[in-house]
Amino acid sequence: SVSFDDPLRSAILMNTRGTHELVKLALAWKKLRAFVHVSTTYSNPHVLEVEESIYPAYADWRTTIKLAETYDEETLDIFNLKYGNFQPNSYTFTKSLAEHVVNDYKDQLPIFIFRPSIVVSTIQEPVPGWADNFNGPTGLLVACGVGILRSQNCDPNIVSDFVPADVVARGLILAAYKFLVEPQGNGPKD
Repeated sequence: SVSFDDPLRSAILMNTRGTHELVKLALAWKKLRAFVHVSTTYSNPHVLEVEESIYPAYADWRTTIKLAETYDEETLDIFNLKYGNFQPNSYTFTKSLAEHVVNDYKDQLPIFIFRPSIVVSTIQEPVPGWADNFNGPTGLLVACGVGILRSQNCDPNIVSDFVPADVVARGLILAAYKFLVEPQGNGPKD
């Protein structure tokens, strides 16, 4: 899920456990040449300049999945209060954990992590302006475009960190190709 406000339990099951399930499937694919995990630049929001590294985890992904499978949403909300100090939302928290899932299998699979920034509507393909949701800045841009949002208090010195979805798709394909022709090892740096 790319929703920032999913309940913690749902986000853990979808983003973290879902990644683990895909990795387990990939282990059976003997001819797999590249396992591309799509994360986000914001999986570690405390880092100002993101490098091609795995940053320390806020929690153990295995334990977190077990908690989500065991406890109900209300109980997990208590855990969310604890983790909320480190991550701004359930999306970034669970994407960070998913990176650790992938990293734990780097010696068994040809894995790399792709971290796009804030993905917005397309610039060219399949059609200019195409979007499948109103999450993040897309919702703000649409609200401005139709006249619902007419002004917003912003800092003009802050640079927007948006990337069109079709640019992300092309970058992902090129990154996978580069991974295949110029292997840099078998996974992200620890």
